[in-house]
Amino acid sequence: MHLENLQIRFSELIGDCKIQEFIGSDYAYRIFVDKLVWTKVLVGLNEEIDYDNFKSEVERVRGQDSYENSLHNVWSVMYRLQK
Repeated sequence: MHLENLQIRFSELIGDCKIQEFIGSDYAYRIFVDKLVWTKVLVGLNEEIDYDNFKSEVERVRGQDSYENSLHNVWSVMYRLQK
């Protein structure tokens, strides 16, 4: 879903790139993009950021769902590693 949304958003840059499935790997779906093209995608994403707290923005947009809860689990693990 995320890669498909990214392709839609940046269809002129990566719309023709194939989303590949890798069953049993750490990331089941991947898209391979030339580094210069990927740089343009990242710049475009950066220009769209208009919030100062990602966690709060996810909850505002999506509400409390399994995706939002999963993100909090990741943040919790990473926070504990900082200590």
